Amino acid sequence: MSGQHQRTVLLVEPDARLRTEWRAALKGIGFHVRESADGVSALRTALASEVTLLITELYLPSGSERCLVRATRKETALRRIKILVVSGHSSDDDRAWALAAGADAYLVKPVPLGRMLQISAGLATNRTQSRGEVRASR
Repeated sequence: MSGQHQRTVLLVEPDARLRTEWRAALKGIGFHVRESADGVSALRTALASEVTLLITELYLPSGSERCLVRATRKETALRRIKILVVSGHSSDDDRAWALAAGADAYLVKPVPLGRMLQISAGLATNRTQSRGEVRASR
């Protein structure tokens, strides 16, 4: 893999304001950023790109709630991608579902930008398959 593609993130966030803020911050720490606002186009983008990290909201507006994490893990070509869920849903059930479906980490919005970047950088460079739960401090 080339250096650029080793740190490519696919950012799937329906809130355009957050997507803009996070894109700039992720680029600032060296990521090449691809974006999508829904799960269907995100899965297509991931399959056509060399993505290292997927950052996604748990619930997406396309009516495909929760399926992006699971769909990503079902694709053999995408199983190596690390998945960070950043969601406004803080219930134990949502967090447990996301981790069981294949997310590597889970942050609750509003998340401090520095914390999201720290977790993103760690996931993108960590080659272990351990799954972890991360909660943003309120």
